[in-house]
Amino acid sequence: MEEIVNDYLGNSKSTILSSLLYDDKTLDQLSGIMGVNKNAVKEHISFLESHNLVSSYFVRAKTGRPKKFYKLTEKGMQIFPKQYINFSSMLLKEIEREFGTVKLNGILMKIAEDMVKEVSSDNMSLLSLNREEKLEKISEYVNILNRLGYYAKMEVDDDTVKIIRHNCIFYELAKTNKDMVCGSLEKSMLADTLNDRFKLIENFPDGDNKCVVEITLS
Repeated sequence: MEEIVNDYLGNSKSTILSSLLYDDKTLDQLSGIMGVNKNAVKEHISFLESHNLVSSYFVRAKTGRPKKFYKLTEKGMQIFPKQYINFSSMLLKEIEREFGTVKLNGILMKIAEDMVKEVSSDNMSLLSLNREEKLEKISEYVNILNRLGYYAKMEVDDDTVKIIRHNCIFYELAKTNKDMVCGSLEKSMLADTLNDRFKLIENFPDGDNKCVVEITLS
């Protein structure tokens, strides 16, 4: 997916944007990631700020000067893959009005199933697997998310796994149709593939800068 951004802005600027997609960073951090001096990074940052793709803010430190951090703007988020069309929101609402919520949820569940099948034919069920096998399956699911454009990663903490998605391919659609997209489509993708108990603890429509799903291994 980085190729899409790279073709649009060039390698250096796309590296900055991709890095900021995961978390906000200082000039020093970006310089280290890119392997170039801070002045070179500043030039790219100035361009991105002038095009309203990146903004900055200060964080007060316990000692010394406040640190300046850079983050993606709303416009910057829009550069990354978003798999929807302009009339999607109206289409979903019309289907719900015409056929009801139950029918709509059934359609969204089928879409979720088909999306996963396009990039993986494996049975991802976590039932009856030991801890290591479960972690392997969850890792495979994260790879599926990345092939779909979610910029996802997993974090393991004792008996809990967090799947963190830094991009939402339905970003604009989810903002105005949270229950349909996050409640039906996204949860169906998890239920159909991992077939396990999970909870959504952060998501873009609520103002978070990422979506986080928590899964208990035991």
